[in-house]
Amino acid sequence: MVPTIPSRDQEPVGRAPLPVWTRFLPAGRVVVREGDPGSSMFVILEGRVGVYREPAGAEARMVGQLSGGHFFGELALMTKCPRTASVVTMERTVLRELTRTGLVLMGARHGLEAPVVEMRCRERLLEDALRSSPLLRGLSPELWAQLGSALVPCSIGAGETLLTRGVPGEALYILLRGRCAVFHTHPDGRVTPYPDMGEGAIFGEVSLLRGRLATATVKTLTPCTLLRLDRDVFRKFFWGQAEIRRALVSLGLERMHRTMDVIVNPSE
Repeated sequence: MVPTIPSRDQEPVGRAPLPVWTRFLPAGRVVVREGDPGSSMFVILEGRVGVYREPAGAEARMVGQLSGGHFFGELALMTKCPRTASVVTMERTVLRELTRTGLVLMGARHGLEAPVVEMRCRERLLEDALRSSPLLRGLSPELWAQLGSALVPCSIGAGETLLTRGVPGEALYILLRGRCAVFHTHPDGRVTPYPDMGEGAIFGEVSLLRGRLATATVKTLTPCTLLRLDRDVFRKFFWGQAEIRRALVSLGLERMHRTMDVIVNPSE
């Protein structure tokens, strides 16, 4: 068993020279690394791999294992988001690597028609959201299934503004990967930072629920992978769902109280 991810001195396997490429890898080989861009996915023909997460500031941990017949890497391929986990071979492993063109050419041979891959992409993103957010875990399975179908994955580079204080927000965001800075700008121009937001954070609920201006500015500190729920979609399909409104109102009130504390006590 591979106890942890090999040193970053070891590069992941390079790009496949053809749309479909078979790789024969020894144990302990990094196939993909979390945070890297990706333009292909992999099907395990033989062997076993470990899936690792490296949360910011924390030691890498194994979150799963995959063996023959399983596939991975489809999130980066289908959503153009960075790799959301690192994958390392745990024994001698044979992989078939497929680019987008390769998926069209040979996907059906492995049971990987586009609808199947897209469905699994969404399932894995939603699994990540549930694992990282206590608020979402409190929703009923039926409501979560409805909400999950409306969430759209997106990838945002570092330094981008997602919410601007004083401007209406257009969406609710669930942060799956990366970190965001949150701050309040006072009328005299002084800036008071809030604690950074990490994986599992939900924001944008104040504008979503109340049609109010955003109470803080949110900027990405690192490249981020998020799920986005547009305001119009929320109002059309979820406005009447008391369960989700209660959860978001609770979150919004907590944020509004924090904002008032900053306004009243700007030096604290």
